[in-house]
Formats: sequence, structure tokens, C-alpha cells
Amino acid sequence: MKIGVLTSSRADYGIYKLLLSKLSKDDRFDLAIIVFGMHLQKQHGETIKEIESDGFGVIHKVQGMPVNDMPVDISKGYGKLIIEFSNYWKENQFDYVLALGDRFEMSAAVQAGVPFGVLFAHLHGGETTLGAIDNIYRHQITLASKIHFVATDIYRDKVIDIVGDSSKVFNVGALSIDGVNDLILPDWNDVRVKFGIPDKPFILVTFHPETIQIARNELYSLIVFETLAELCQANQIVITLANADTMGKYYRDMAYMLKKKYSDSITLVDSFGKENYFSAMKSSKFLLGNTSSGILEAASFGKFVINVGKRQEGRLRSANVFDINFIKDEIINCVKKIEENSVYKGGNKYFKNDTAENIIKKLIHV
Repeated sequence: MKIGVLTSSRADYGIYKLLLSKLSKDDRFDLAIIVFGMHLQKQHGETIKEIESDGFGVIHKVQGMPVNDMPVDISKGYGKLIIEFSNYWKENQFDYVLALGDRFEMSAAVQAGVPFGVLFAHLHGGETTLGAIDNIYRHQITLASKIHFVATDIYRDKVIDIVGDSSKVFNVGALSIDGVNDLILPDWNDVRVKFGIPDKPFILVTFHPETIQIARNELYSLIVFETLAELCQANQIVITLANADTMGKYYRDMAYMLKKKYSDSITLVDSFGKENYFSAMKSSKFLLGNTSSGILEAASFGKFVINVGKRQEGRLRSANVFDINFIKDEIINCVKKIEENSVYKGGNKYFKNDTAENIIKKLIHV
């Protein structure tokens, strides 16, 4: 069976990795990894190098990702990606192509495949993020897909509502935390030395723009700057930089200014890679920001999360998540509250056993 896997960012590739490893070792599959988007961009760490190093399968590169992140750049980039993928789908055929998540470039790749009858299998459909336009892209991918691998029963019901058929919608849990209890992570001391992180307790921070109310991002990034400037007086801060979302430049510029002004307390990381990121998460005091990893994965590492703003609004939460507005005093007060309760001991609503194996079984038998 010939399988293609679409990957456009450090985030989706990290989620795929266990599945890719299993597919690459299974003689029933001929695997091609279709690499595009931020993987090919220097400003986002050229993470294709990690994919090449892993060696899971044949790599196909598709260009077309916009360099800038203003609305006009995203819109033009979407169109360019459709053109590039139209050429790609014309020349390449698969039994199934895996598409994960909800990013605009993933949507463009999938929409270009519809006229060619490409059979897409969508992971993480049915979710809701009211503070991001990703909702639109996610549901577009769902409508274009033939098989659906969702993370909870609630999301399964949503996908069934969208596609009108339950026969190929499967709740397999979140792939990113499959096998997390048995995961052997890199030693944190090795990771921190590699990325130049001081040997001190730290807060792990990731902020992305809110892409529904884009005009507010300039203000929100300023609030984040002021909040982190206060927190870094008594804490080390490790910031993973924003993805290529609309207005993401505000948050990257904010991070660079913080580093320039508070260089001893701030560390910036373009891309950890999945295992290093999980090691950082496990070793951190807690998470602060608005990234989906705080919602989906942090609970499995016993970490509390301060989730700021509306980007992740609508996603199912475990009890480790505190939802806070973009208000400096609210964030600071929540930090004080979390520091009194250092370890989260509850469960993760996204966890199911053998997610990758169950995806493989369904691909073979559907």
C-alpha cells in the first residue's frame, strides 16, 4: 500500500513521528513523506533536516510557502501552494495520503488534491479553536477526506455531523501522546546545553497569534512582552517561537526584544524537535501561552498550563489548564497560584492506548 504523509511544520511532524516509524518498518507500506511549508524555511529552523536525519521514507519537497505573514501574504501563499500541489498530485498517486490538523498550508495541499480524487485520511478533525481561523481550514480538510482519525468521542460526533457518515470516523486518541508512558526522553541536561539554556528552573512559553481578531495581536504581543519582562526578574523563560500564522511577526519580534533586553533570563528556540520539546516540557515549572501542546500533551507530563486568550477556546481540556485573558495582572496572579501546586496528578482526556497501531489497522482494512 502506497502511503503519502503531508507535513508542513515542526508541530505536525512531531505528532506523526511514532506512526512514521511504524509505517517505515512495515513491509506492507511504501512510504513517502511530502514535505512543504515551514520545514523548508530558514526562519523556522529548516526542520526538513530533522526529517532527512530520521530517514523514515522517500522525501518529496513541495515549495510555495509565503515568507511573510500578513493577511495578503497568507492569501497569496494559499493560492501558490494550490498551484504547486496541483502539479504534484498530477504526477504522484497514493492509496491514502495522511493530513494532520488545521493549518492553512495543509488545507491548500488537500484542496488541490480534490479534483484528482486523492484519498485523504485526516487526523485531529472535529476540534474547535474559536480564536483561530484554523476552524475553517480544519473543517475543509475534514470534508475533503475519506477516513477520519479523531482524538475524542466529542470530536468524532462533530466529524460525523460534518460528513454525514459514521462508518469511517474512528476515535483513536491523540497520536502525540501514544506510548508517552514508555517514552525515553533525551536527558534534559544534554538538551539544555545544546540549546544554550541555563541550569535553572524555567517557564516554557509559546505564543501564537489569534487569527480571528487579527487587529488585536499588536496589543496582545505588547501585553505578553510586559508580562514576561516582569516574570523574568525571578524566573528563567524559555520561548519557542511562533509559527507562520497571520500576524505571527508581532510575537517573534516581541521575543527578540525580550532576549535583547533580558538576555540572561530569556532563551529563544526556533524548534526543539518532538523529543527535546517533551524533555523541556517535563523539566519545566509549567507552560504559559496559547499553544495546542498545552491542551493536548502537558497533562501527560504532570504539568499545569496557563492558557491565554481565545486561540484554543472550544478544545476539550483536562483539569491542568487554567484559562486566562490577555491581562497582565491575571496572568501574574495565575502564575502565583500554580507555583503553589507544582505537579498535576490528574489524567489526560486525549489519551488512548495504541493510537498508531490502530491507525495502521484501519488504513489496511477500511
